[in-house]
Amino acid sequence: MTDKDLQRGVLAANWAQLVEDNAYFIVPPQKYNVRNDERLLIPIIRNHKIGFVNQLAIPVVEPKYDIFNGNVMAETDFVKVGMRYSYGYSRANGEVQTYDRYKWGLLDSKGKTVLECNFASISISDDKELFSLKSYDNGYCVVNHNGNIVIPYGEYAIIDGFTNGYARVKKNRKYGIVNTKGQIVLPVEYDNIWSFYQRTELRSTRIIMKGMDNLRFNFATGKLNEPNINHIRQYNTNDDYGRHYGEYAGTYAQDVAGYSDDVINDAFDGEPDAYWNID
Repeated sequence: MTDKDLQRGVLAANWAQLVEDNAYFIVPPQKYNVRNDERLLIPIIRNHKIGFVNQLAIPVVEPKYDIFNGNVMAETDFVKVGMRYSYGYSRANGEVQTYDRYKWGLLDSKGKTVLECNFASISISDDKELFSLKSYDNGYCVVNHNGNIVIPYGEYAIIDGFTNGYARVKKNRKYGIVNTKGQIVLPVEYDNIWSFYQRTELRSTRIIMKGMDNLRFNFATGKLNEPNINHIRQYNTNDDYGRHYGEYAGTYAQDVAGYSDDVINDAFDGEPDAYWNID
């Protein structure tokens, strides 16, 4: 292999990683052909702030944001924009520890503000009709594109974005599923539900309930399938608990730290990444 072949291989690998990370190249205007850009809103940076121009290079959003996420390729698309803010806490030694966070908002394809930058996170439904919003102070709510409240603040501890007409919700350490009207279609009583947000290719998602296997929620029917009697197992604390593996295969918590499915569901609330929060 020649040096040029090696360089091409490295370039291809690094380029693929940049694409996967949704990274952007910053180039000076004289080296950029805006006519080849298919985005309806094209980000620019001026004085370390982000704004947007249209396909004619006409400014439509003045640079005032610190971060953005997403591409506007169609009239119905949105782009998330964020502003940084700092906060601090006094430590026992009298020093002040400061932190940076982002407050997120939303712009439409013409650069019009749909949501002001007030939110910790924004999840957009696959049909772009609903927004699951997380407030730093009030928790989660859901509003539609007209600003009408579908699910008010405080109803659930967590509300995922809507996909295939449904969203996963969590309350009191239990999970359930709601529809686009905010109605409960699967009671909030299950130990875990596999995340399906932005997985439009899925036809169902797995439901976890101790004592039963093979439970799935079908998006087409909006119903939970009946468990196969041959796959029902009753947990016995002495014999079975802590011996089941595979549900979280591929995660550090299971493959390296060695935690079983049961322990991850109980100790980490079904979130293997919570392993990193162990002191």
